[in-house]
Amino acid sequence: MKVYMTHLSRLSIITLSMLLLLGLPAVAQRGATRTRINTSRLMEIKNVDVVYISPAMLQSVPKASLKIDGADAMSGIMEGITSIRIYTSSDRKAIQEIRHTFAPIIELRHSDLEQLMYVKDGNGVVNLIGQLQGDNATELYMIVSGDDEYTVINFSGSFSRRELEKAVSQDNNRRRKR
Repeated sequence: MKVYMTHLSRLSIITLSMLLLLGLPAVAQRGATRTRINTSRLMEIKNVDVVYISPAMLQSVPKASLKIDGADAMSGIMEGITSIRIYTSSDRKAIQEIRHTFAPIIELRHSDLEQLMYVKDGNGVVNLIGQLQGDNATELYMIVSGDDEYTVINFSGSFSRRELEKAVSQDNNRRRKR
């Protein structure tokens, strides 16, 4: 009986180990899934305007001049920006290409994406989507969709959830007062 239990215990440990080892890559992949967008083809599409502001260029601009509408809550976000990319067009075909390129972001296809803000008014729709890793966002996507223009602004950097919530709640309060 003792030999049987030892064999059973070894078999259980081996089986448990195998299950854990087989399960680890799936768990690691789920936690490590990051949405990647290939924007290089937008450079080749006619009527898509592309602007890139490098980290070096951002460092040369005083942070105070980057404030949006003088909002203090935005200062934490503005300080966390390391680079900015802007993709915009007013051409229908080019707009379709931009939408197609950013579809994984717009449609929130992956668990690392979270819609932080959505505003619809008479002029169009503004979405703010964050690519989060825990309590930090590494990418913010502001998508502005109007009747005759479409713009995606990608802010790269490091943004805490607290900074994002503060900025979004201040913006919502400002909109209610209008």
